[in-house]
Amino acid sequence: MKKLLVVLLLSIFYSNNVVAQSMISINEFIKKNSEGSKDVIVQTYVVKRCTAAYLYMITITKDRDAKTAESFRIAYDKLFQFAAQILMKDLNLDVDAAGNNVLTDVDNMMKYYIKDGQDSFARTGTYVMDNYIGDDLRFCKKMMNRLE
Repeated sequence: MKKLLVVLLLSIFYSNNVVAQSMISINEFIKKNSEGSKDVIVQTYVVKRCTAAYLYMITITKDRDAKTAESFRIAYDKLFQFAAQILMKDLNLDVDAAGNNVLTDVDNMMKYYIKDGQDSFARTGTYVMDNYIGDDLRFCKKMMNRLE
């Protein structure tokens, strides 16, 4: 009986600490796709992920801190345009097709950020700490600094 209680308590503790996340961090994605780092699909995926991460940050900061939300919006706009430009240049897409491609992918990624951010908030009280979202934001900030 004592062993059963210990196993039950350990399984409850373990299940509360294991969290399914919808996406891996951008850094993990790059490590897993390092051979394709020059591939336009890999490159645009990373830029789109950052675009989606910044859009997510706009949604969670806009009511509390308009100035911060605006800085995320500016970064979002720059990255959205950058992703579209890559698609136009390297895949010969026209403006509308490139914009629709970026918009569709960012919207899909945004759904995961929202779900995982809400799950994180329910567990920890924060949206972006100790999860891939925070890791992505740190990566994206470095990427933005290199682009400017």
